[in-house]
Amino acid sequence: MAFPLPSLLSSIEDLLDEVQWLDGMILVTDAQKATFVSFSQVDPVLRRLRSRPRGAEVAEKLCMSLLETHGKGASKPVLVFQGDGSFWLGTMGPGRSHPHRHHAIAHLRRCLSLS
Repeated sequence: MAFPLPSLLSSIEDLLDEVQWLDGMILVTDAQKATFVSFSQVDPVLRRLRSRPRGAEVAEKLCMSLLETHGKGASKPVLVFQGDGSFWLGTMGPGRSHPHRHHAIAHLRRCLSLS
């Protein structure tokens, strides 16, 4: 299933760049605003999920995704709560086209070429 809110992709990628060193997830609610939820603050999200139809299944998948990405860098689970009660859950990483990423990679290459 494709990402349901393509208009938010660039703001999610920007947020992922900001929090890439932190463990947690990205949450998008009815307000259609992406927010970072730290690993230690995920329990309320899981409780809210489990209280909805089919939410227990999504909560289980979210837990597995959080465990798989914990401590492994920039990729994070992204959960979208939609107004009709449906969910979208996936994993995203920072955009490869982000200018800061290109600058950092170029800097590392220069450092390696000097050594």
